[in-house]
Amino acid sequence: MRLSVIIATYNRSQSLSRMLQSLLEQKTERPLDFEVIVVDNNSKDNTKSVVESLTPAFNNRLRYIFEQKQGKSHALNKGIQEAAGEILAFTDDDVIVDSRWLNNILSCFETFSCDGLGGRILPQYPPHAPRWLVDNKDLIVGPVVNYNQGESTVVYQKPMYEFLGANFAFKKGLFEECGLFRTDIGPGTKVLGEDTEITNRFLQAGKRLYYCGQALVWHPVEAERMTLKYVTSWYVALGRYRVMMGQQNSLFQEAAYFFGVPNPLAKRMASEARYFLTHIFNQRELLRAWVDLCVSYGKASQIRHIRKAPRKTL
Repeated sequence: MRLSVIIATYNRSQSLSRMLQSLLEQKTERPLDFEVIVVDNNSKDNTKSVVESLTPAFNNRLRYIFEQKQGKSHALNKGIQEAAGEILAFTDDDVIVDSRWLNNILSCFETFSCDGLGGRILPQYPPHAPRWLVDNKDLIVGPVVNYNQGESTVVYQKPMYEFLGANFAFKKGLFEECGLFRTDIGPGTKVLGEDTEITNRFLQAGKRLYYCGQALVWHPVEAERMTLKYVTSWYVALGRYRVMMGQQNSLFQEAAYFFGVPNPLAKRMASEARYFLTHIFNQRELLRAWVDLCVSYGKASQIRHIRKAPRKTL
């Protein structure tokens, strides 16, 4: 089989139904041999019956799999292990895929001989979306899923953001060579970033990754994401992720700590707090400062957690 689509889902049967309907509307320039794997991660709603009701329309190319271990990474890894395709395309249970999504993914792999790609993700805001969120979507590209580097196809390189799990695809062999998704991060844990980590791992292994602007999906912005509380928790989790991935190793070598926080980070947080207070009448700068402060707080929280954890002895 040429291509497998893997969707991890949890208690989103309605949005999952819409997502699968969009997959039924795929247009290809030639017959495309693909399967769709839905991995149910302990849903308590009617997810299974939704998948089963759509199975005939997919001509038996739609498969339902149950994964009991809670956490998105567990579900994704189950899907990878069950997939028959040479190329694995990942998306979320609440997106709408473009009618040529699969066609353009396959074309990118064939044209550029790449090992993986990340596609374009455009947010779909409801009519009542707050203006502070819509007007500053370039500052909030995580809580509101937004990955847009244009419509062209280019080699992935910094300073581009790492690919997002709502729209990326890799050769299955990469997972066999470099390992599966880390299960200690991602939805279901206190630390996000399973998609970022796997992208960086493939890059470090020297794999050829591309950004493909023609591989397009739309990501509806849910009500829970349109709150300052959600934005705050997301960026705090990002700070925790950066510490876990060793991006702040130099901080642990600092001899002086302030309430369990390395002095350089404590000073930075104080500076960010001052900047926040002096820009309370500038909405954009106020939001930028709040994001920076949340990330720093997440780093501080994770460092304190690590330093308090008992050390293992041989």
